[in-house]
Amino acid sequence: MSFFDEAIPMIRALIGDVGPTLSYSDARLEEVLCVAAKLLLSDNITFDYSYTVSISTHSISPDPVDSGDNAFLNFVCLKASCIMDISQYRTKAAVAGISAKLGPASLDTRDHIKGFLDILNTDGGPCKAYERLKFEHMFGNAAICKVILSPFVSNEFDPQSLSNNISINSDRGRLID
Repeated sequence: MSFFDEAIPMIRALIGDVGPTLSYSDARLEEVLCVAAKLLLSDNITFDYSYTVSISTHSISPDPVDSGDNAFLNFVCLKASCIMDISQYRTKAAVAGISAKLGPASLDTRDHIKGFLDILNTDGGPCKAYERLKFEHMFGNAAICKVILSPFVSNEFDPQSLSNNISINSDRGRLID
């Protein structure tokens, strides 16, 4: 199974492009997925494989699905969904603020854009989900985490401060019993 066979249904579900009438063609989603993959490669995220992305030929090599790299697949789909939602927001922002009245009938789309912006900025949106996944992936990678595994005592260590009855000597600012 190819990357696009897996990724296109995922991105459609993430952006709500489901049902009998689809808003985007598969070719358009392939292009956005390739753009997202190209941007993802510049995000300094470490994957199991080194990928080559071609936007002009709509190809990603090696195929992440065949290699079993689910992290890359998930990152690309979330990044592509974020790109699509930002694109929709721009389109909606261009027509936002329309208010028309004709007799008793009125049309007001000024508040519609606020709801869409909330989706982009909340944790339920793909942009925030991408950032959260990126954070979790980077800190789940043991290569970037370092710890000191030896006892450490600073030059300021006062063994008397280990007592339960601690008070502060006001004239010297030191902890005493």
